[in-house]
Amino acid sequence: MRSRSPNTSTIMAVVVAGVAATLLAGCGAGEPEAVGTTLAGRLLPGDQLPTGFAAVPYQVDDMIAANRSTLEQATKVGFEPAQCRPTADAAFNPHLTEDNTVLLAAQADGGTMTELVSTVRRNVDADRRDTSGPCRVVTSRPTTGVLAGARIVNTATELPAPYDDSLREAVEQSYLLRTDSVTTLADGSVRARSSYLANVLVKAPGEVVTVQLGVGSNDATAARSEPPMTEDVFAGLVRSAVERASRR
Repeated sequence: MRSRSPNTSTIMAVVVAGVAATLLAGCGAGEPEAVGTTLAGRLLPGDQLPTGFAAVPYQVDDMIAANRSTLEQATKVGFEPAQCRPTADAAFNPHLTEDNTVLLAAQADGGTMTELVSTVRRNVDADRRDTSGPCRVVTSRPTTGVLAGARIVNTATELPAPYDDSLREAVEQSYLLRTDSVTTLADGSVRARSSYLANVLVKAPGEVVTVQLGVGSNDATAARSEPPMTEDVFAGLVRSAVERASRR
């Protein structure tokens, strides 16, 4: 498979989806190890990447460092409503290590895809609280860094669960959503980014693993952008990821 120079800020905007929809961060991942029932073998293989996407190299420890930096930046961001800070990411990301997490990232001309599989259990209920009800539309205002003075509005829309009868038993809990983010910079310019995200607790043999699958667009200098694939294609990708992660 051909390689590309990773668009690092775009990739991490998907990997750290809850926080990086608000903040810029950094990078992606490489090819999974040999197939099998190892944790790496539960990642989608390269030949199941969507059309036009190519894997890019990145290490889990680099992702962890980028996550840490992004979460630290989030402490200096004002959120409206105030209770809508990214609590699910804040609880999940500090527990990720090279031993309990594997990562795949890929890029296309229109955006980025990432898949994370981890034995760390994600709080999917917190994901839903962070992005639904009064937190469906969240305005954030960074006070430091390159986005200081910007106004960022994230609008989340829950997507239907895409599982058929053969997969429902493998899913303990899941939450799928689309997020549309519009950033008005301090100089008045506007850019938009749109993404799909699935957080799924999958019943694998002997354990439950977290599968996080994200697809995001590149930044667009417009009031709205579209993800680099349709909702139906993303739903199929989630089904494939769940099937792969749950197999015996």
